[in-house]
Formats: sequence, C-alpha cells, structure tokens
Amino acid sequence: MGTDIHLAAEVFRDGKWHLVDIDLPCNRNYRAFAILADVRNGYGFAGMDTGEPVIPISYPRGFPEDISEELDKMLLSNDEDDDFWYAEEQRDPPSDDEEEIEPIWLGDHSFSWVTLEELLNYDLDAAVTLRGKVPPEAVQHWEEKREPPGNVAAYTSNPDWVTLEWQRPLRESAPLITELIDALKPLGEPSKVRIVFGFDS
Repeated sequence: MGTDIHLAAEVFRDGKWHLVDIDLPCNRNYRAFAILADVRNGYGFAGMDTGEPVIPISYPRGFPEDISEELDKMLLSNDEDDDFWYAEEQRDPPSDDEEEIEPIWLGDHSFSWVTLEELLNYDLDAAVTLRGKVPPEAVQHWEEKREPPGNVAAYTSNPDWVTLEWQRPLRESAPLITELIDALKPLGEPSKVRIVFGFDS
C-alpha cells in the first residue's frame, strides 16, 4: 500500500498564523517524505530496502500549538488520537450568518509542520545512496556512463533483475521539496511561511 501526503500552507502576520488558499504540489515522493518527517525513510512497501535513510528536517512534530484559526476550524479535530476522516454529516450545518466551512483532511498519521526557512536550509545537494532491483542493462549504463536507472523496483519476481546501489544528489530523488519551495516563496519571509501536513497509508 502506498503513502500520500496532504498539506496546507500558513503565513504569519498581525501576530498570528493564517491559512493561505494556494495549490500545493502533493505528488507521491518517498525521499521527500523522509526529509519532511522521517516517513518511508529508506524503505518502501512492506519494508523493502530503497537505500540509505536521510536525516529528516524533524521527526513528526504533531500539529503546531499555534495553528491558524482558519485551519483549526476546517479540521474535524486536532487530537492526533482521533480519526481524521471527515464527513459533512458529522458537522452541524452552518447558521444563516456563518459561512459554510469546507473540511480539510491532513491524513491519518505522522502529522507535522516545517517552515519555508527550514526547507531552504536543507542541503539538497548532498548525495544519497539508493538501492533497488533493476534490469541488467541498467547496471551496465550505471557502470559505464553513471546513468541512474529509470526503471527500479523494490521487489520483482523477474530472475534476471539484480540489486543495484547508486548515488545521486537528494534534489534529484526528492523533487517535491523543490516544488514546495517554489510554491511557498511568493508568500513572504521564509521564517513566516510554513506547511502543515500529514500522511495516509
């Protein structure tokens, strides 16, 4: 079973955090999940080895204590022991003078947050060691041209495939981090911009 990320962006202004309505990239990128919160760090489905673990920005921090009022209202609960599946029937209907709140689901585990400043300070040029099952020609391309494999599996029943280990800069295996930085930069000062997120598996 795969793991996905769910995100919201917040900006600090006027003495408190505010939810920002922007589209954030949320593609499945396990090396990025490892950087953000030690999720799928060096392993894939069923614990299959995918390479050396990276040092995460932090281990899951939970939801921020100063979470924005807007985001807090859009969550059914900010108790990490609760189930975070949201349903309209679980909510009281809004009164005539209340705006209907569209619920946000931030997954069901490993809730955390990081600032844009932390993302910018992370060394994406550091090399990471990757491992996986690849076809024989991929081994030849790596050994002769240092060309990383394009087709990699954590497990395969194909007897011709072999285990290969190779190194690449983190930014190549964690493109989601760069995409998040690009999306967040226009929002303001890096220390005053953050993402709040969780995962589902």
